[in-house]
Order: sequence, then structure tokens, then C-alpha cells
Amino acid sequence: MTTQTSTVAPTIALPSTRTLRNLFIGGYCALMAWEIWARTITAWVGGPLEPPELVRSLVQHWTGAELSLATATFLHYAVGIFGYPIAYFVISRSFRRWGPALDLGVLGIFSAYLAWRFAHTGFETNAAIFWAIVAATTATRLINPSELHRDALSWGSFTWFNALGIMAPLAGLPFLLLDGALLLSFMSWAGHVLFGYVAVMIFERLEARI
Repeated sequence: MTTQTSTVAPTIALPSTRTLRNLFIGGYCALMAWEIWARTITAWVGGPLEPPELVRSLVQHWTGAELSLATATFLHYAVGIFGYPIAYFVISRSFRRWGPALDLGVLGIFSAYLAWRFAHTGFETNAAIFWAIVAATTATRLINPSELHRDALSWGSFTWFNALGIMAPLAGLPFLLLDGALLLSFMSWAGHVLFGYVAVMIFERLEARI
């Protein structure tokens, strides 16, 4: 089996046991990379990233129930190992040129929101630097010869947007956590890019083996 490309319209079929295994291996390895980034490297610069707390906030906001930390951590692991990999498989095998579409969507919404913030609250240098790094990373698609590497980075950036641009507001938290937690939002973006990149690269390399 070869790695998928975005130049040919993909088709989706139920994944084989082998494919599911490869997806979950990629998800597990990516989650371990995320945990190292979130609990050590991020903690050195401002405090650890705590996805289980986002899960707890989301559930409490919508149901009033308070999950235990253990349950929220289990759900966080389940999403990282199983949920995101399955979502990647469905999206990457169902939509043509999904990588550029995700890049444009994430960068476009991020840019529009920052422009709105700057217009209403004034220019923020650190936020502008954050945007420049995200934009430069996204722009590597224009010069990166590897479609697989390009799309792996796109998937990582999308997982960040999903967590902080969709789930966080649904939990009653600021959009992208840019209000008062700019550094953690940036570290979350970097960690999610790492997570998505590792998950995609490992899965696709395993799938390519005969």
C-alpha cells in the first residue's frame, strides 16, 4: 500500500485490521510525544498544558457534571490514540486536497480573529509574532517537495484549532485561549503540530510497507 496523495480523488472504505493497528500505533506514539512536550517543555516556560482540564470544563459547561481527573485523562488519551487518527483516516481518504484546505481554513480564521482583536484592543506584538510563526509554517507548503510532510504539518495545525478554536469556546473558554494565555496557546499550537506530524508520518510509513 502506498501513501495517499491529494492529486487523485481519494476513496474511503472500511479500514482493515492492519490499517487500524497502524492508525493506533501512530496515535499512541504521537500522544507520547505530546505528553513530553506538554508536561515538561511547556512547563519550563510557563506551565504544563492540561487537556484533561479542557475535557472537564467541556463536560461541566454542557452537563453540569464534574468528571474526575482520571476519567478526563482517559478521555484525553482515547481522543489522542483513537479519535484523531480515525478522523485523519476519514478526512485524508475522503477529500481531495484536504491539506491545503485545512491550512487555508486555520490560517484564515486565525488571521481574521487577530485582525479583529487588533482593531478592538490594539496591536499586540507577541500575538503578531505568534501569527507570523504559524503563517511561516503554513507557507512551507509552497516550497516543501514532500506532500506527505506538508499534509502532516497541516493535520497537526488543525488539531490545535479543533482543541482551542472549537472545543475551548464550547467549554466557555476564550477562543484559542488568546485572552491571558497567549504563551500557552502558542505552546499548544507547537505541541499539536508535533502530535499531528508524528501521528501522520508513522501511520503513513507503516501503511506503505508491503
